[in-house]
Amino acid sequence: MKICALATGLADKAVSLLYEHVLRTETSQLWIDRCRAQITDVLDELEADRDARHFAWWFGDHIGHADIAVTCAIRFTREAHEGLFDPHRWPALQGHFEKCESWKRSATPRSRLKPPQAL
Repeated sequence: MKICALATGLADKAVSLLYEHVLRTETSQLWIDRCRAQITDVLDELEADRDARHFAWWFGDHIGHADIAVTCAIRFTREAHEGLFDPHRWPALQGHFEKCESWKRSATPRSRLKPPQAL
């Protein structure tokens, strides 16, 4: 449950940061810095947890909700905020992300994020 909560919180904060840039005419640097700090703190926590586990998937030998939630949150963060997710800083998450993204890749249609345009 904790991993899913962290993943959905990460996604929520990444959406908030995106909207700060596209929906406001004057952005708040304080808010941007706070969002970025919260995102990186969650990524640090997820990295430590994933690095400590030596299963094929987050909680064992079968893919689960946590695997999918983390992967979706990372994918959105990477696409919405270029350069924010550093695969060298979070290598266990990068490996997990790549594994999940490649799972049944040929059967899954994908499209790139197309955020709303700035005001």
